Amino acid sequence: MIRKFEFRIPKFEIPQSIKGTGGFTLIEIILVTLLVGILAGMLIPPLQQGVQSYSAIKTWGKLTSQGREATNRMAREMRNIQKKANNGPNISSANATSITFVDAWNNTITFALSGETVQRNTDTLVDQVSGLQFRYFNGSNAELTPPLSGAELDNVRRILLVLTLAEGGKTLSMTGQVFVRDLTGV
Repeated sequence: MIRKFEFRIPKFEIPQSIKGTGGFTLIEIILVTLLVGILAGMLIPPLQQGVQSYSAIKTWGKLTSQGREATNRMAREMRNIQKKANNGPNISSANATSITFVDAWNNTITFALSGETVQRNTDTLVDQVSGLQFRYFNGSNAELTPPLSGAELDNVRRILLVLTLAEGGKTLSMTGQVFVRDLTGV
């Protein structure tokens, strides 16, 4: 007996639940797009504000840290100005943006503004500086006008320093004050 084989390709039938209306109408697509756009428009500005606030806080933190560190270092080193034989401070030059002195360990130290950096001798102490100002006062707290001459250099008893840092439109000023130690007992 010979059997005949027939190859049949089954017919693909769409289930009844999918038949009929399929997809979305143009109006439905436009409405969903419009709603998504409105929601995005409402959510993006607060997110942008958050990113800007984070950036500003990060910049302030960085500037504050750098400014505090540089101001404290300059003040600490200026407190150790060596006395000269006449009991005056051993400051060799002092003007509005720089000071050179000899410390108690015979090290000559210069703090000066060079472009956008404050230099300690030849090393960079801090960058992104928009201003450095030294103000000098004598024993009776009268301000001395820089650049100081020899007699004025011997009378310096207080130094006020103002360091201004700037980055990304943010400006920060740090102030330090140094009372030159009692030079008569050193």
